[in-house]
Amino acid sequence: MYNINNLDTKLIQPLKILANRYNFKLDNMGRTINATQTDENILKINSTEDVVDIVYKDIPAFFRAIMLVDKNAKKGNLTFSLSTDVWFDFNGLMIDCSRNGVLNVSYAKKIIEQLAISGQNVFMLYMEDTYKLDSEEYFGYLRGAYTTDELKEIDDYAHMFGVELIPCIQTLAHLNQFFMWEHIAGKYADIDDVLNVSSDAVKDLLDRMISYLSSTFRSRRIHIGMDEAYNLGRGTYADKNGLKPKTEIMREHLQNMVNICEKYNVKPIIWDDMFFSGYSKTETDDYKIPDGIDLMYWDYYNNTVEHYEQNFEKRGKITNKPIMFAAGSWRWIGYASHHGKTLAATNASATACKNKGIREVMTTAWGDDGCESPVTTIIFGSILLGEHQYNKDIDLDEFKENLLYITGMDYENFLKSQEFDIFPSMENKAAIVTPSKYTLYEDPLCSKFINHTEVVTDDLTTIYKNLSDYFYNKAKDDKSEDLKATNEFYGVFGEVASLKWNLGLNIYKAYKNKDKQALKNIITNQIEPLIPLVEKLKYARLKEWCITNKSYGFEVLDQRFGGIISRLNTTKFILENYLNGNLDKIEELEETRLPATHHREEGMGEVLHYNRAQRCMTASKMIW
Repeated sequence: MYNINNLDTKLIQPLKILANRYNFKLDNMGRTINATQTDENILKINSTEDVVDIVYKDIPAFFRAIMLVDKNAKKGNLTFSLSTDVWFDFNGLMIDCSRNGVLNVSYAKKIIEQLAISGQNVFMLYMEDTYKLDSEEYFGYLRGAYTTDELKEIDDYAHMFGVELIPCIQTLAHLNQFFMWEHIAGKYADIDDVLNVSSDAVKDLLDRMISYLSSTFRSRRIHIGMDEAYNLGRGTYADKNGLKPKTEIMREHLQNMVNICEKYNVKPIIWDDMFFSGYSKTETDDYKIPDGIDLMYWDYYNNTVEHYEQNFEKRGKITNKPIMFAAGSWRWIGYASHHGKTLAATNASATACKNKGIREVMTTAWGDDGCESPVTTIIFGSILLGEHQYNKDIDLDEFKENLLYITGMDYENFLKSQEFDIFPSMENKAAIVTPSKYTLYEDPLCSKFINHTEVVTDDLTTIYKNLSDYFYNKAKDDKSEDLKATNEFYGVFGEVASLKWNLGLNIYKAYKNKDKQALKNIITNQIEPLIPLVEKLKYARLKEWCITNKSYGFEVLDQRFGGIISRLNTTKFILENYLNGNLDKIEELEETRLPATHHREEGMGEVLHYNRAQRCMTASKMIW
């Protein structure tokens, strides 16, 4: 129990909410909490049986102190002292709300609570077109776009916890869903998903975007994206203006965005990759981005401190302002999150940030290819980076304790899902291969991944069954509905994977061997059990989706699961006709199989990183 009568009133209401969420009591008979705010980059706790004194920099740091006090109290440790530096001023989580999964307001509030009690002060919503923009009725149409009231409700809630809610949008490329409407593309597009930045109509659109967001969010910061515009200036722009160097176009567009942002009193942040890549020529000492822009270096692929330190030095050559950094919580490569990679990359990059004095960082949680992985898994990476904020060198056991306290899910549980892809024989536990995805979607007859499946030496049938048992058992103990839904989903996923991973291979080999009895056994033992299991899998994924996301967007996964079921039924039909003599041959199985791709991750052999559902399913064209 804690007596909070001495606290600043701004801390009372959010503390009551956290007490309810994390099961501690606020009572006049409890230990007295005293809190003093400081401008120093420190967090101090002096805890005795009667009094807890906290010195904190910002409101989330205070809540982190409460978490540490309560965690220790629940272990029976009432007396302790702690004094630590605070290594980052700006730290939090960006959630992708543009790859079909749009975070619902209720779960956004839970994320805010988790960020606050972990001591982090930033929350970004990545919204390409998933916010309602007045006078653009097709902007976010049928995509679950946030209304003004929804955004203000999330903003108010974040503000109460001392968390800055920042819009993260796109003002150059990545507007492919908005451009799916042909009359919209005709009005605004340069080429691909890139805006025609020379167009007056585009400039007016960008003005309206910034105007709307600046009046909806409290934050005076806005992330305006501007990444991966590979063919900038090579379409409609070139038709009007001729071919110009991309750096020249970028410089002009950046200055225009600075002017718009100044008009609405917001400070823009941009991704940095347009200046550091094979399609850019800006790695020169004389190139500088315009004043008034914060540069955010994103990188979650590399595992060495030296790599990140070298890249911070490169970026310092083109801006006079401190660099910002974005790490990643690896949940965007299929249904299984890969937090072994999250650990390796984040530990390296966070150490480099501290070594180089980088004070503004965050964790990204993308939802590539349809938001397949449960949203509940993403918080792992953010809490990890939060531990780095309050520790020069993080202690793994302490991180595990804090992770469990904040999320209700233990460290092993978070890491377990990557075992659907990282097999026991694989030494690299930070790999980003995706066999559980491509074998799930692989067509049983037009099977593309046979060459990559038949070389696997691990007993995946048993491994996947054991994973299924593990997750089902975890689900029995989960007290929160979101964690239960996540573990139940992975329980079903293991059941499906144990039957589906080698289905294409088994059918192909049996057919080539003219082994009709083997084909009959495949129908009975794999295809027929899989049909209801994939239906069960769909509903398990839907359950977690409805807890965390708006309902929009699931129609994509629904069609994918439905397509798997339909092809299983078709495969059964074709095999039975072949076995009954109605078909002399099965054309799809006559064709010799080739490798699916020449790309391999070093050290992973024939197991691939293949992360596009449609290309996993077929070599045929699915859309016009």
